[in-house]
Amino acid sequence: MKLITKKIKEYIKKSKRAKLYGIFGMIYLIMVIFVMNDAWLYQTPIAKLTKVETSKVGENKSTRGTHEIKYKQKIRGVVLNGKNKGEVVDFSNEYTDTGMLKQKYHKGDKVLLSGSYSNVGSGIQGKKRDAELVILLGLLIFILMTIAGKKGILTIVTVGINIIIFAIGFLSSSDEADVVAICNKMVIFFAVFTLVGLNGIHRKTWAALVSTLLVLAMIMGVFDVVIRHVDELDYSTMEYLGSIDTPDKIFHAEILLSGLGAIMDVAVAIAAALSELVTKKPEVTFRELFRSGREIGYDIMGTMINVLLFVFGCGLIPMCLIRMNNSVRLMTIIRLHIPCELCRFFVESIGIVLAIPVSILITSVMMKLTVRKVKKTC
Repeated sequence: MKLITKKIKEYIKKSKRAKLYGIFGMIYLIMVIFVMNDAWLYQTPIAKLTKVETSKVGENKSTRGTHEIKYKQKIRGVVLNGKNKGEVVDFSNEYTDTGMLKQKYHKGDKVLLSGSYSNVGSGIQGKKRDAELVILLGLLIFILMTIAGKKGILTIVTVGINIIIFAIGFLSSSDEADVVAICNKMVIFFAVFTLVGLNGIHRKTWAALVSTLLVLAMIMGVFDVVIRHVDELDYSTMEYLGSIDTPDKIFHAEILLSGLGAIMDVAVAIAAALSELVTKKPEVTFRELFRSGREIGYDIMGTMINVLLFVFGCGLIPMCLIRMNNSVRLMTIIRLHIPCELCRFFVESIGIVLAIPVSILITSVMMKLTVRKVKKTC
């Protein structure tokens, strides 16, 4: 009888999961079909290419002496939206085999045109890629649901909430708004919704939350003290800040937001490990907890700092290669073009290192105090 009951429970669980995957699959399929046919939502004219003829027209010589083969395309397409819907249009496109300035188009591609809702214009802006993005998003959600189960669904929910917080924060950032104050509030909301959403309301959650916010306050304090006592950073190297009067506040906000993820990751890992240790062994001493947390922190620290390096470095690859190919030395690039990126990397690395002792101390105190209260009650 027990065996039959067990099999029934397993079947119910499996059928629930199968129904969940079935519902998700149907929604996913509908979303993909919808996005593949959503040209009517766009104000920018969109065309589907019905004919593409490509021919080689010669070679270009670059400033470094290399040769690029140049191609020309005669393109015909049908407009899918706007006042000219259904109209056949012809364009020409020139590109090189490197694809540096323009790309190659193929028959069947859906492209954004350079005109307006009432005028298709005379050229192509680029490909319409929203369908590919929806497909990748669906695969990400499916993998999260399959591998992580409930945690995966919670991850999706928290990411969605954080995107909404981002949108609200940016919409409220007018020309006269205090960007740092807005980002301070956003950081608190990000930390609270992410940690509580993923880990629930537990002591380890509050320990990780307090540790994260405290370390963020510490590194921003260190940054402010250092900036006040040394020469000011050259903010002209930051992108898109030529017309902004307060680049220092923008950079302050960048450090605040980009440091949150790494610090929160360290705090959560240490809080979860020490919480489990206290749960399994309530008589563990504070010194033993500190040593265990320190070893965990050492294992996390190196990989997290390297992750920061990779994240910052990947965005610098195009700029560094272009300048080096034009005979600009690497040390010159580091000294003149990326001081802000280096400063951000150093500050956030300090945050990761500080998060280890702070998280150990706060988590150990909170967990041991709770154990003592339970013992006194008993």
